[in-house]
Amino acid sequence: MQLEETTEVAAIDAGAVMQYLTCNPDFFDANPDFLTRLRVPHGTGSAVSLVEKQVSVLRSKCNRLEASLHDLIGVARDNEELHNRLHGLIQDVISADDLESVLDMTGKSLLENFNATDVRLLIFDSTAKRRKATRLSADNSYLAAAGRKLADAGTVRLFDAVFEQAETVCGMPDAAQLAALAGDDSPEVASAALIPLSHKGKLGVLMLASRDESRFSSGKGVMFLNQLGEVLSRRLHVLGVKSQ
Repeated sequence: MQLEETTEVAAIDAGAVMQYLTCNPDFFDANPDFLTRLRVPHGTGSAVSLVEKQVSVLRSKCNRLEASLHDLIGVARDNEELHNRLHGLIQDVISADDLESVLDMTGKSLLENFNATDVRLLIFDSTAKRRKATRLSADNSYLAAAGRKLADAGTVRLFDAVFEQAETVCGMPDAAQLAALAGDDSPEVASAALIPLSHKGKLGVLMLASRDESRFSSGKGVMFLNQLGEVLSRRLHVLGVKSQ
């Protein structure tokens, strides 16, 4: 609790403060941070002294830096927690016995940990059991999307730019990409992250979508999603998904 919030401080008069500081002349040396909270006006009439103005500017700057530091600490804590969850997911993906298990746990984790409102998977393998883009719903069941053929060469070419970038692309997919991934639900997507899945060729695309246009806006950090994409790609390849 800060000093000004305690009832004890409110009850101390000026004389007691002066007596304490007189007996403890090194108080401000031992507590330099406290100086930023003090206001010591200079007797210059209606004008503001240069020293007082400088102190005011420095105090304001200090407050902004302190707020920024608190924000950075909060982001670091969130990233650490997210990293731990992602690490657990990667372990599960590596140990999963079949494609169904891999996609189930991946969809659940992305919905819960990345605040996505929808997760879509488009597999390019023409021999895969799923011939349509699939949606991982909140209860992890698979729902057929718009009935797009997975192995259609034109559909694969829609995502050439994503694979050329070789990392997760955030922002708003173009109309054709969105139609291939979300079908009739395309109007529900305000922002998305497209994760290219590739290992010895193109395997497919995983999309995290949100109704919030700022959730996956361009410029968002994608390090964790890139790591997941690399592991998931290798696992899909091992489980028999063929590349294009």
